[in-house]
Amino acid sequence: LALAKTELKQAKKEAKTKGSSDTKLQSLVERKKAAVKRCEEQLLNMEVQATDREENKQIALSTSKLNYLDPRISVAWCKNMEVPVEKIYNKTQREKFAWAIDMTEADFEF
Repeated sequence: LALAKTELKQAKKEAKTKGSSDTKLQSLVERKKAAVKRCEEQLLNMEVQATDREENKQIALSTSKLNYLDPRISVAWCKNMEVPVEKIYNKTQREKFAWAIDMTEADFEF
């Protein structure tokens, strides 16, 4: 980001000294502005990802899904909402819970 900003300053300085009539310099300035904006967006995205990663270290959703939820409830929800079971359970989990997938209907009540 710092490099992109310095390049933008240099391009603006060159455009100012040579005059505003040079279209090549003006397009260079626009490209440098776009590069700075892109770098800022990437930095923001990376900060958000780092925050998410840090916050999610404490959460183990797959453990809860496997050990504490009745698979029949999840399968019934999938069938009721027309969501493929593959979106909820991976292949190993589908093999483990094949009994629940086979026996559960969309109107299952616990």
